[in-house]
Amino acid sequence: MAAASALGPCPAASLAAAAVFLAAAWVSYATRKGRAALVFVLLAVAAIGAARTSQHDRAHDSNALHTYKSTGYLDVEGTLLRSPEREPDRDTLFIRVDAVRDEGRVHALRGNLRLNVPFARGLRPRLALHAGERVAASVRLATGGSFHNFGGFSYDRYLKAQNVHRRASTKTALLVAGTAKGRGLHGSVRRAVSRVRCAIQAGLERRFPAADGHDIGPEGAVLEALLLGEDGRLDPATVRNLQESGLFHLFAISGGHIAIVTLLLFSLFRLARMSDRASRAALIVFLLFYTLLVEGRPSVLRATLMTLFFLTGKLLWKDVQTLNTIAASAFVLLLANPASLHDLGFQLTYGATLAIILFYPPLFRRLPRLPLRASAMTALSVSALLGVLPLVARNFNRVTFASLVLNFAAIPLVGVVMGLGYATLPLAAVFPRAAGLTDAALKFLVRIFSWLSHLLDPLFLLSYRVPTPRAWTLAGYFLFLGLALARPRFRWQRALVLTAFGVFFLLLVLHPFPSASPDLKVTMIDVGQGESFLVEFPGRRTMLIDGGGFVGSSFDVGERVVSPYIWSKGIRGIDILVLTHPHPDHLGGLPAVARNFRVREFWESSPAPEDEGYRKLIEALPGSVTRRQVSRGFRHREGEAVVEALHPERAGQAGAGPEANESSLVLRVAMGEVSFLFTGDIGAATEKGILGAGQDVRSTVLKAAHHGSAYSSSAAFLEAVGPRLVLVSVGEGNTYGFPSPAALGRWEEAGAQVFRADVHGAVEVRTDGREVRVRTARRGPPPKRLSIDTRD
Repeated sequence: MAAASALGPCPAASLAAAAVFLAAAWVSYATRKGRAALVFVLLAVAAIGAARTSQHDRAHDSNALHTYKSTGYLDVEGTLLRSPEREPDRDTLFIRVDAVRDEGRVHALRGNLRLNVPFARGLRPRLALHAGERVAASVRLATGGSFHNFGGFSYDRYLKAQNVHRRASTKTALLVAGTAKGRGLHGSVRRAVSRVRCAIQAGLERRFPAADGHDIGPEGAVLEALLLGEDGRLDPATVRNLQESGLFHLFAISGGHIAIVTLLLFSLFRLARMSDRASRAALIVFLLFYTLLVEGRPSVLRATLMTLFFLTGKLLWKDVQTLNTIAASAFVLLLANPASLHDLGFQLTYGATLAIILFYPPLFRRLPRLPLRASAMTALSVSALLGVLPLVARNFNRVTFASLVLNFAAIPLVGVVMGLGYATLPLAAVFPRAAGLTDAALKFLVRIFSWLSHLLDPLFLLSYRVPTPRAWTLAGYFLFLGLALARPRFRWQRALVLTAFGVFFLLLVLHPFPSASPDLKVTMIDVGQGESFLVEFPGRRTMLIDGGGFVGSSFDVGERVVSPYIWSKGIRGIDILVLTHPHPDHLGGLPAVARNFRVREFWESSPAPEDEGYRKLIEALPGSVTRRQVSRGFRHREGEAVVEALHPERAGQAGAGPEANESSLVLRVAMGEVSFLFTGDIGAATEKGILGAGQDVRSTVLKAAHHGSAYSSSAAFLEAVGPRLVLVSVGEGNTYGFPSPAALGRWEEAGAQVFRADVHGAVEVRTDGREVRVRTARRGPPPKRLSIDTRD
């Protein structure tokens, strides 16, 4: 499946190969050649996997909704697949679309749509829709939104794993309406379960309201996550703390939750004096209902399927091999959706489970017997950590050992909260006033959990961020981890294997690889409709100019896009952090960057202490940082490279609203015969002022001002700059129409090659001071040349 995702073989050819391998396996088996038969069976399974993956990818990519082209609003009709997902600023709907009305014409097409609906807090209630109901909505189909950076997270692949063919948004919840109840028995069952789920959510909102009374409070959001697997309304600070403490796995309903539920029910069945066989049968029925209640979330489906395979095996056979049960569940899930193989949740679930099965017994045997089952808890936590540590380091750039200590108290506490929470649900529904005492107890327990998650914060070595591990480090880690289980064949085998594993373990958690560049490199990071540029000076020094961001959105582009890209280059610190001007599309991602990296200097021209985003940035900067207010005449040298400021004329000239664009910090970075001009969001008037001041603006590479606005990049300014390349940071399908046709025309008249983030993704320009080389993360229309020699 992994090979087929990259190579895309013909499904028919793969199936034909599978048939040939199966025939060869039968012949080998019939002639008593068992090993050959095994090899052919494995080859046949691989060919079937390749065929299923290719068929799935082709079906997804050719889906009518996935390929439908539209630039404006259109009407969609379909069936709601599950209850709305709640977030602080939106509701997310998953709709199986069966009809689209566009420009007066109705198109019958099918596909799964993810629709974001804004939540007007305090103005109107949440959407009251249920799974299985027919809905109609006026939406704008998304054409972008995926960030294309070198080696970055593939949002397109993530959507494919979620079986989503298209994303869309709408301006208001008033454009979404339920039109009819679901049809058939399946629709009725889904709607009934969805009503139960929504009633539980409404009860939590009523019992644990927010301070303003318009949504759920922090304790209610924690209970919603623990009981229903709905973590969208958790406070960002809470999520960050749970990730730092390594306890976030307790809030994603998966194997741990299923284990807790299973333990609670088995204890209840024992009190009722039910036999083991009857208990397992009853548990199977409850787990099926529980899966419906959380509406088949992938993590729940994986954990439930593994448990069901195990319980069914116990009902049918005396002995059950746990490895067989998890292998069977993975086999079924991958056949249903091959894209799950690339889903991080799938990898973490099976990585942790496999590690527990393989390493828990030998670890437990070697530990001393401690009271309160501490030995078992230690072996369990260490085993799971061994399986997921590389995956967490690679995907979240975090190493955390805090959970090894905190799990001792956190897991039992979560079990108590879940048990009490589930027990009080019917009580609160029938006797709301009588639930006051239990609600107070739940609030107290949630606050205890919050205190517990902060307990080890001062010990920063127990949880810290690391650059993305190298592929060979991950390969060596898993290779020697597996060899540790192999039966020794020579005297020093185990000692050598454990030593080699220890080396790769240290390489993983310490990442002792300095990032160095022999050239000057400038990368336009794809942050959507915003700006962020990484400058790598010759040697090891770095500068980040702006951090991207979205207006009125809870999506943290600094945490989710900018920081991972910088980590992927092996960078631990930012020597110079630059804010050109305090607008959200330049400022929004910088607080996360300041938290995640060692920042030595912070440059700005116009402080904005009244701006909330700016205050968050200043709070996130370390106390040791050197702050500079930069203006015209400022000059800074980094080895062979020189950085000089061309605007504003004086520091502290902060404007409000659009005026802040004109006070943008304009920097020119030069090395040898090559120079880069970073223009912020200035307009034609400021461009004229810079030229009038007699500044040297000649540059090989120009960062397009104000994302390619029609009111920037004037003809006179372009003539003075004389750029060979123009970099335009814009989001695909942005509502501003950037870059403007007028700016595109002026760049063409100036003879410059244009690279756009919405077309080419991230763009890296590197130079040795004479030659300029360009590479892009995404294939767009081919540029005229990819290499420029300034001596031409």
